[in-house]
Amino acid sequence: MLRTRMLGRKIFGPSFDYILFLRPRQWPILTFQLIVGIFTAPSVAATISRGSFETFSWSSLLIAWLAWVVCLNGGTLAFNSAYDRDEKDIAYLVKPPIPPNHLATFSFILMAIGAGLAFLVTPAFGLVTGGCVIMSVLYSHDAFRWKSIPGGDLVINIVGYGGCTTLSGIMIGQVILGAISVSPDLAGWLLIVGFGLLFGSFYPLTQIYQLDSDQERGDLTLVAAIGAGKALILAIVLGIAAGIFLLGASWLWNDAFRPILPLLVALMIWIVMLAVWHFKSARMNAAAHEKGMYIALTVWAVIDISILISRYGYVM
Repeated sequence: MLRTRMLGRKIFGPSFDYILFLRPRQWPILTFQLIVGIFTAPSVAATISRGSFETFSWSSLLIAWLAWVVCLNGGTLAFNSAYDRDEKDIAYLVKPPIPPNHLATFSFILMAIGAGLAFLVTPAFGLVTGGCVIMSVLYSHDAFRWKSIPGGDLVINIVGYGGCTTLSGIMIGQVILGAISVSPDLAGWLLIVGFGLLFGSFYPLTQIYQLDSDQERGDLTLVAAIGAGKALILAIVLGIAAGIFLLGASWLWNDAFRPILPLLVALMIWIVMLAVWHFKSARMNAAAHEKGMYIALTVWAVIDISILISRYGYVM
């Protein structure tokens, strides 16, 4: 990792740090979550069931990916780093360098470009992306700093990363196949709420190992306000709520139990993982909590795969 960083600086000079703060290590994770939304879109599922693709827009897909994953997501993470100025490890970036002087301006312009690109795909996607740009500013900018308002930080992440990523994926899936409507169906809305709550369950895990840094900076995040133990209990409650909505979406897709079983097992693993984490949390240091966060990402990927299995259960 550090060798890659050194090579990047040799090629791009100091400007490579702007790329670092976009945190490319996170892009595949968000890309996969976007893909889950795309493949659960009604038009995509119907097209795959027919086995024939009459229309498919690669250009819309590429523009949408650039808008959401690189511009909005990368810009959001960089914008947050510009104000946090972390010296310790942050998510998807180990040993972060000192943020460049113009990182906030650069990242805001990048997010604005992302919103513009999203409008090219479809106005609804543009509005969602633009709304997320506003939430990013509210979350990080010193004038608002919702990150330091206990509960405000959680709500923004539930709506933005969890719900809107899934909603955007569904809309993109509809657009690339030329559907007239980009609105999700009932199962889609259950999925959006479910993944929103699941990210709410995941969000405290991203904050626990950064607790000391947040307290030193004066940020009263949710975890800083209620402590790691209660935050993990909240994560368990939100995880159970997420499971109810995700299973509800899967039930609407299937008239048999077998395709839903992998999702049920994956959700149980998520809850058990959080329960064990809560039991051990008092004896865990920051490094152990950070490792736990990345383990949780792996379990999340299993949940994503299980969702796709349940969506295409009729094939089985």
